[in-house]
Amino acid sequence: MPEDQPHSQEPPSLLGTLLAPLRAPQRVVTDIETIASALLSLQHDAAERLASIDERAGGLLSSIGALRAPLDRIDRKVTELTKLEAAITDRMDKLHDDLDARLRAAEQEVRALRPPIEQMARDVAGIMELLPDPSDGPMARLKDTFSPS
Repeated sequence: MPEDQPHSQEPPSLLGTLLAPLRAPQRVVTDIETIASALLSLQHDAAERLASIDERAGGLLSSIGALRAPLDRIDRKVTELTKLEAAITDRMDKLHDDLDARLRAAEQEVRALRPPIEQMARDVAGIMELLPDPSDGPMARLKDTFSPS
């Protein structure tokens, strides 16, 4: 006779005898009740944590909403700075081209002035050869005459 059936005076019925092995022992029922109560406790903890997460998510959502206006302002400033950068780059390119053109013109002028300057240098050298020697001449003799030596 199984342990979970009470002792009785009448003999067990045929159906009771056939179903006896299928009946869960009291220990299994207790374990199932323990598991069920643990699951209920877990469900309660999970519900509390999910509520906390929902509250935090709501706070984050409002914070993100508050950041939209500054982000829009920053985006506008970045757009303005990008346009300004493009304008400065364009102006610098134009200045570079202008400076390059001016330097090329100055280089051409220097090249054009070089032959006349070299010719003048040759002319001065020729004139210097034609001049009398300053150590021999009337001035040198006059100097010799008036200086005590």
